[in-house]
Amino acid sequence: MFTRFEKLPIRVSELKTCFYCGNSLPATAKEHIFNSSWGGSHKTGDLICNECNISFSTQTDPAFSVYIEAVMNAWSFKGERHKDVPKIILKGDYFLEKGGMLKLKQAIIEDEIQSDGTVNPHLVFNSRSQAKHWIEEGGMATWLGRLPSAEEQKYFKELIKQATPYALDARPQQFSSRLNLREQYRSSAHTILKCLKFYLPEWVSSDLTKPAQQFARYDQGDWRFFAVNVEQLFSIAEHAASKLGLGVHHNSVEVYWCSHLKMVIGVLTILHRVKRTVVIAQNYSGPDAILYVAEDTHGSKKPPQALFAEFDSKQFSLPLLGVQYFASLPKMEQFFYNELRVLVTLYYPIDAITARLIEGIKAVNEKPPRINETAIEEYVNLFLEFISNLSKILGVPIDPDRARTKLFEYGFSSLVNQYIGRTCTDLDITDLMVKALDHVMKDCNLNTP
Repeated sequence: MFTRFEKLPIRVSELKTCFYCGNSLPATAKEHIFNSSWGGSHKTGDLICNECNISFSTQTDPAFSVYIEAVMNAWSFKGERHKDVPKIILKGDYFLEKGGMLKLKQAIIEDEIQSDGTVNPHLVFNSRSQAKHWIEEGGMATWLGRLPSAEEQKYFKELIKQATPYALDARPQQFSSRLNLREQYRSSAHTILKCLKFYLPEWVSSDLTKPAQQFARYDQGDWRFFAVNVEQLFSIAEHAASKLGLGVHHNSVEVYWCSHLKMVIGVLTILHRVKRTVVIAQNYSGPDAILYVAEDTHGSKKPPQALFAEFDSKQFSLPLLGVQYFASLPKMEQFFYNELRVLVTLYYPIDAITARLIEGIKAVNEKPPRINETAIEEYVNLFLEFISNLSKILGVPIDPDRARTKLFEYGFSSLVNQYIGRTCTDLDITDLMVKALDHVMKDCNLNTP
């Protein structure tokens, strides 16, 4: 079936000029292959010149920011261009801190007048430490209109000690965002073309890719000509993410040379959450082939990895790809608005509680390093918290006692009976717990996308 299958070497330095404008390379300002705001870390001066690099920075580079910030916030990591994990600003009094934690933009300090005329102070803070700072650094004095006495400060500090923490549901509130689809597709085409230059420079200099280059760099042509919806019967990106555990910590590009479509189609996947498909070339008549390029987001600065497969068209073609242009601009905008809504209102909170579960498991694994009754109980509590939060997100009520019983029925009883003393990170133990959680989620109808 394959006439060629190989891991590709880096060939970016073979072309000594910018593939957009022809200026000499290397450039002094190095260009990321996958945008640094997406967590991309590898960059080189052999891709495009300084002038072309700068041209993407103001509009095109930020086009995906609303998606990227949500994913990074949920998983508590940041890109090179972020000083901190991005915060999600909500309408009203709250924002989402890293990990999807709901926080006040500023403390709520107000007086509630009761029916009998008495005044009840209503004070809400993010933490006890914030409340103490409010007392000691002038906030309380501003509220009272005078300096508080030592007795008043002592009284309020005692109230803070006795206050019961109240955790609000951390799911995102209403959101609104203007989507710049034109710039999203320019950014996607730009990234796909850079991947081609990095590994297959002859393709980036081909006349077939000139329209895509002119669109990406100079915004020439109707952007809807390049924007297509794709159905993939088999996605290398999805398969790799599943098998290798890459998840949201990687970006990837797939390029399909399709003889039956007479097209070259590029698929950009950002942080395993956002996908854009771009027509890179028309009137293609060569062999069927696939290029897969992936780069992690851990700041390693290592170059992406690439696999290339070419097929014998007589024995096998690529009917794996179904490509369709969007019907109309209003329907297209609705399609992408719905995509963003699903990401923010479903994937985002699920990502946040999943990341919290993973971090909780890591903490248990570190103390102690071996399975005992205390560790088992901590695992159970982490899974029950995850199941409870997931039920709220999906709107599916559950019985916590039944969920606990089922966890033991589906595998945790084996931890008690057979695995005491084994290392917490033992693959058999990890596999057992994952399968137990999966069975309980199915029993509770907690079907995730």
